[in-house]
Parts: sequence; C-alpha cells; structure tokens
Amino acid sequence: MSNLFYRASDRELLTVRNKIFKETGIPSLENKGFSKSPFRGIWFGEYDRNVSGYSYELCRLTKKYLEIITVYIVTGDSYINISMNIFELYPETSSLSDLHDCDGVKFHLPPNSISKMRLRNDDYTLPPLLYMLFLPEHKIGKYISKQGFYSEVAKLKKLIKKDMENIDYFVKRWHELHVPVITDWVGCPVLK
Repeated sequence: MSNLFYRASDRELLTVRNKIFKETGIPSLENKGFSKSPFRGIWFGEYDRNVSGYSYELCRLTKKYLEIITVYIVTGDSYINISMNIFELYPETSSLSDLHDCDGVKFHLPPNSISKMRLRNDDYTLPPLLYMLFLPEHKIGKYISKQGFYSEVAKLKKLIKKDMENIDYFVKRWHELHVPVITDWVGCPVLK
C-alpha cells in the first residue's frame, strides 16, 4: 500500500523545476530576443554552494525600453517565480552590451521594484479567487503518486514553454498596469 503514495524530496522538486526552466524557459525567451543580463553581480544559475536555489535574470531592449525578467527557484517551494519589470532608459541605448559591467542592483530596489509584476499572479483581469481556483500557475500541483508527480511536471513544463513563447502578452499586460520609470543605465530614476 505504501508504494502507491509518493512525495518528491525538496532536492528533487528543486532540480526538476530548474531543469524545466533551463530546458524550456530560457530557450523560449532567447527566441523572443532576451539574453542573459549584462549587469554586474547578477546571478544566472545556482546561487549558493548548498544549492538552496537558482536565480536567472534575462533582459531585452525594445524601442526605448529595458525589459527585465527575473526568475527564482528556491528549495521548499513548488513554484517557478517569474517576475517582469520594464524601464525607460535615459539616455537611450540600442544594445545591451552598452550596459555591460553596470551595477543593476537599483533596478530591483524601491522605487523601481514597485512596478514589478509576477507572471500569473499580479496581472489579474478577474477576481483573484477565480485565478487561484481555476487557472494554472507556475508550480508543481498536488499529486499522490509518482505517475501523478510526473504528470504535474509535464503540465508545468508545457505552461512555462507556452508562457515564455507568449511573453509579449505579459509585456502588453505590464504596460496596461504600469508606467515605466525613467532611469539611467544603473537604475537611478531620472527626471526629464
């Protein structure tokens, strides 16, 4: 009877979610013009020796906007946390390489962080309860068997691929909810 029930370890959950994002999320975003963040001090992969999590930051320049996607995958959680924020850079640049070696930490601190939107969480168009009950999230859902676990992993992989391939929908939704902060190349707000 005990063989019917299965519970993945925290380590397995962490490894599976990271593998999903590396194999489906990153390539899908790269196909949409995103690349590894050029900013100094940004993590891209494992962020400590004990492997308690993974962090990825990808960026894209469109027109005068810097679009930043930040992903956190941590131990003890079943989510792949994907957030987006968009900034208007001044002076404008047409290449991410211009931002190479700039410190990008201020893009993640207030007041810049106020407009950060977590995908499939902060972009509600209906009452939040409906989302929580009926719409998919970037997480491994409930399961009781090993087969159920693999089924939930396959669902998450499919959702991550779909959402990252349709990232422009989330960009559009972000613009409906927020106005880009005008910043310099290191994230300091600029008054024009």
